[in-house]
Amino acid sequence: MLSIGVAGEALAQARAETADITITARTPNAVHVEERYTLGPSAASLELRVLTRPCMLVENLRVERDGVVLKGSETFNGPWITWRDTTTARGDSLRLSVRYTVWLGGSRTIPLMHLTAPLARNESSRLGAVSVVLRFAHSGGQVEFPYMTRQAPNEWSGRYVAVPSFLKVGGPAFPCDRPPDVAGDNGGLVWRYWLLLGIMVAWVPIYLTWARRTGERA
Repeated sequence: MLSIGVAGEALAQARAETADITITARTPNAVHVEERYTLGPSAASLELRVLTRPCMLVENLRVERDGVVLKGSETFNGPWITWRDTTTARGDSLRLSVRYTVWLGGSRTIPLMHLTAPLARNESSRLGAVSVVLRFAHSGGQVEFPYMTRQAPNEWSGRYVAVPSFLKVGGPAFPCDRPPDVAGDNGGLVWRYWLLLGIMVAWVPIYLTWARRTGERA
């Protein structure tokens, strides 16, 4: 019995936690990320963190634990966004799914949410526990950082010992590119501006014509 207990404990300690991340770059600015974790038992609650940049938007976050949606709380500290699970701590091993969309804002930087606690590693394994796949839905996509291998014309992949906090992709950068819904009419401000501009353009020649005729009569 003792030998079985020791063997079971050793097996639990040797069980590595893993992360599989799939990124789909729909456009040079719109990205969808899906992260799948296999985690071991822990007394600590789940906590995820992501590093943002100016004009970048992280939206539609959905976190599932073994298929059940978790309702967590978000806190903001400068460019960092932290998501915490407000339910009970994870006592057993679990499968965690994290999905979200990102508007890059012209930064060419794809942020990745990652657990604040490091993944448990199996020291006997030479491969990294984190797998990242990036697929471009548009042509000309490439990865500048971290190092990734091209698997297909529009697909790159890499393995790492930890989740990278971001990926840097190639292409032109913009100072601040707002998403379409943010760069809308702002409650009618845009169309009011163009209406005023049209009135001024039409009013100037009318006024000049009136002034010329008034001068001729004088």
